Amino acid sequence: MSELNIVIDNYNHKELREYLMSLKGVKFVKINNNRNLYIYLKYDSKLITAKIIKMEILVFLDIKIPSIISFNKYPKLKTADYTIIKKDLCCEYCFKNAIEELFEIDGIEKVESSFTDEYFLKKDGKRENIVINIKYNPNILDVNKIKQIELKLTI
Repeated sequence: MSELNIVIDNYNHKELREYLMSLKGVKFVKINNNRNLYIYLKYDSKLITAKIIKMEILVFLDIKIPSIISFNKYPKLKTADYTIIKKDLCCEYCFKNAIEELFEIDGIEKVESSFTDEYFLKKDGKRENIVINIKYNPNILDVNKIKQIELKLTI
């Protein structure tokens, strides 16, 4: 059984849980809505993939702009860590787009950041560095490939 957690900058949707449970392969869904929409799932990866689940969520919520803030694919193997520190972000849109791009890359298993606390909730003059923590599978990606990925991100 595989697990997935996605945090989306969006409000709760009453029918989302039922919709996700109706997808072939999805076995368990828990949704919390504190500041953001927190979605945790257990699923059979032989029947459905994390990428398809992500697309189903975004289509169901009718989200047309990047909105994912963090994710965790709960890897079974030990991961390596990589940290990106940005003094200034281009914008909120670019940050969320970068997170969605990272989600799509095989081998990137988890991404968390200080975005909500340091960018979204603070005024311009009070913002500190944005820290993006990436956990990746070293059997698929190496640190040089991760550095190349970082250079291609628009954040």
